[in-house]
Amino acid sequence: MLENFQLAAIVKQGAQTRLLRIPLHQALQDALSQSWQDQYDAFVADVDEIDFNAGYQPEEHERFRLPDFALPDWLANENSQTVPDLDAITDNENLVDAIRGIVGVARNDRNEELMLFQNFSKAHVIQPGRFLFLQNNTYETTQRPGLTLDGKLSAVYLPADNKLLFHNFRTVNTFLPLADFYEEASEQEIRGVLNHDRLTPEDPDALATGANQWFRKRFAMLRDSGILDRFTAQQIANHSEGFEVDIHLDGDQIVFPSDRAQAKRLLQFLNEEIFRGAITETLYETNSKREAD
Repeated sequence: MLENFQLAAIVKQGAQTRLLRIPLHQALQDALSQSWQDQYDAFVADVDEIDFNAGYQPEEHERFRLPDFALPDWLANENSQTVPDLDAITDNENLVDAIRGIVGVARNDRNEELMLFQNFSKAHVIQPGRFLFLQNNTYETTQRPGLTLDGKLSAVYLPADNKLLFHNFRTVNTFLPLADFYEEASEQEIRGVLNHDRLTPEDPDALATGANQWFRKRFAMLRDSGILDRFTAQQIANHSEGFEVDIHLDGDQIVFPSDRAQAKRLLQFLNEEIFRGAITETLYETNSKREAD
């Protein structure tokens, strides 16, 4: 069983990311320490660690490995001793919808610190009046928001080795900054993305020639995401409502603008790198400290 197990929520608050402690009763803390130990064992036991390759979909028994991974500032100085001193999510219930991930911090049987991550979305929030619980043969509802935990881990960080293990890039990128580890798409690869059946570029030369690092990385992410394969142009356009991205359709294709600012916005949207602040509803770029352009 994990020792000194602590649970915290990764919250996107406006343009900043912060950790908020999830207070636990002792009995629940003990149960979760065993449950997360089991999840950790399942995540790392009998798996093959492979270097991160954005174009590769790992098998069930494989984990991507990022050696020398530097934790973001909001997490870098935390451990199982410091998490109890964090502000509690119970005192900030208005931020529950802004939770992007859950992290369990503990020590293993070798007294080494571990950070264990689960993904989290609004679907994991138990809202009063929407969930019913059986108590003494009568269904009741919770009076305050609740949290639903997953049954498996999304990522593991080993501080002693500065090593991050994960299985799905897009999932983990919602709460840890991974885009910098993405290889850049070449000019030819950018043209290949723009030639997708779902897209009709206004000027492929203007986008592919001389594209900077930001654009090269995002085109590579879009190429590997499968978004354009899984959704129609109309479905993508329907999902754009409220994200301040101007999507024009030409039949069953998305017009990819040649204007760099509009192209950037479209790439951010297609790569799901835009989120709306829970309080101000301002749009922000994920894994950044600034308001979206």
